[in-house]
Amino acid sequence: MKENIEITLLNKYKKIIGIDEAGRGPLAGPVFVGAVVIESKKEGELLAKIGKDSKSLSPKQRERRYFQITRNFKYYSNFSTSQLIDEINIFKATELAMIKLLEKIVEENANDYYVIIDGKFFKLDYNYDCIVKGDQTSPLIGAASIVAKYERDIYMNQLHELYPNYGFITHKGYPTRKHIESIKKYGIISEHRKTFNPIKRFIEEGIL
Repeated sequence: MKENIEITLLNKYKKIIGIDEAGRGPLAGPVFVGAVVIESKKEGELLAKIGKDSKSLSPKQRERRYFQITRNFKYYSNFSTSQLIDEINIFKATELAMIKLLEKIVEENANDYYVIIDGKFFKLDYNYDCIVKGDQTSPLIGAASIVAKYERDIYMNQLHELYPNYGFITHKGYPTRKHIESIKKYGIISEHRKTFNPIKRFIEEGIL
């Protein structure tokens, strides 16, 4: 059986960090970044049973795996706010959240670490590789995606408590019909991304 990429990388590096994000597409809320670290093949083998693309899991499955990950591995999260997303764009805000997260994780010798990230075009000052659909092929990136998605969902559930008219608890800020209708009816809050359509268009047309 072919080894997972992170197991292979442990032949050369002491610690492997998997990173993924959640929330690049919504009209509201931060973009979250999750990271999980492994330091041994034993950890990699355990993670292979847990790490999975968060989008393929039900909320209950995601919650169960989140707590398996947080009990057994070093994990981290960070986010960039909607305001920062509007200021510098979603890609740069996601990349910045990753950079700040790695500053917390990486200790003295950066050459001990190798970073694998879901996606493409990210630029980091570390040994790293961007893997398209990495959350589907790497259990480590899959685990990071679970951390990012679960923690972002918690944030959006709390936002729902403050602003129940928008239905954040169900759509998590994504551009569903109900969410767009609530924006037209109630306007926008500080957590909405003003550079994202249709909000940007509504502002330009004077609807908001």
